[in-house]
Amino acid sequence: NDLSNIATGSQNKIIMENPYKYDPLGSEILRVLSNNGTITIKGSISNGTLKNLEKIASDRGLILINKTKVPNTGYTQTNGKPIGSSELIKYIFKKK
Repeated sequence: NDLSNIATGSQNKIIMENPYKYDPLGSEILRVLSNNGTITIKGSISNGTLKNLEKIASDRGLILINKTKVPNTGYTQTNGKPIGSSELIKYIFKKK
């Protein structure tokens, strides 16, 4: 996840679809996100990457502005198999 060519604070919106085995709220993501910018993260409940996401976001200065369940239609695991959960969770966080 090399974001070194992206200017600090230059991104108003970041969207991640089912991030896996990396920190979706890592320092480089937060560096490029503008003040009042949003990060949308959508993923399966069983995705361990999303474990404790709300607490991690809060600890890193983000505010949860929306959390909804959405159907998993069109989503698969990295191996192409269907996602086990019938619903995904969509989070939208805002940078203070």
